[in-house]
Amino acid sequence: MYSKLERKWWFAGPVTAVAALLANLLTGAAGLMQPFNSAQWLLYLLAFVAIQRSLSFAAWLLVLGVAPTVAAPERSR
Repeated sequence: MYSKLERKWWFAGPVTAVAALLANLLTGAAGLMQPFNSAQWLLYLLAFVAIQRSLSFAAWLLVLGVAPTVAAPERSR
């Protein structure tokens, strides 16, 4: 399900770090500063995954616009 670009450390690292920061800010704004039980952890995890996938897609579109051979090498030939 992940593209070849999403497997590269220089792409996945910043996207994951920003997603963790945004998920922490989002759950903090919702009143869950530190998850204490499984329901709060589940909410944090769902927020993190949704934000990470959205950021990954947006960054992939950005890379596709700037350098198409990096984002989709099999389609640029």
